[in-house]
Amino acid sequence: MPTILGIDEAGRGPVIGSMFIGGFKIDQSKLEGLENLGVKDSKKLSDKKRERLAKELREFGEPFLKEITADQIDELREVMTLNEIEIKGFIDVIKQSDADKVVLDLPEPNAERFVNKLKAELPEKYESREFVAEHGADDEYPIVSAASIIAKSARETHVEELHKKYGYDFKSGYPHDKPTREFLKDFLEENGELPPETRRSWSTADKIIKEVDQSGLGDF
Repeated sequence: MPTILGIDEAGRGPVIGSMFIGGFKIDQSKLEGLENLGVKDSKKLSDKKRERLAKELREFGEPFLKEITADQIDELREVMTLNEIEIKGFIDVIKQSDADKVVLDLPEPNAERFVNKLKAELPEKYESREFVAEHGADDEYPIVSAASIIAKSARETHVEELHKKYGYDFKSGYPHDKPTREFLKDFLEENGELPPETRRSWSTADKIIKEVDQSGLGDF
């Protein structure tokens, strides 16, 4: 029976923590059953429902996960874009799954060019396999919604672990979250460095370092 893989990411933009590429594979004959589970884009689910679905999905099909840490992102960004880093994660999940068909949420304007990039980095056997890449695929395709749930669940667990590690709820770790910026600034002032899970290549981290340096100069 042909298999189908959905892929999506979670944690692309935060200044704190890892990015996760989620994949979910099933036999294509199970697609209708997947729809009946009520999966949808993870951003539109409550935390409770997302975690319930994440458990149900693991019994229904095969999940795949690729974590790309903050250190790895910073190192890779010296030689490639964030889109290219994401593509590397997609490729890793595709290779793990060995699915007959792949459906992805498109991170670039041109779908054909994006699919060609993927195939150029994959073994030759993938040349003849079907790839679908669309904007909003996590809304349109249940298989991608399932992958979105797998990725988001992993990212949320990761963030909760960091909250416990530092004893501080800095919310989601995105630059627009005030508690995130306050946490990074306070940590830097107290420890002389940012937490190791910080993406130092983000402009937010750079701005916070400069703010703390400026405030320190004011003490003299």
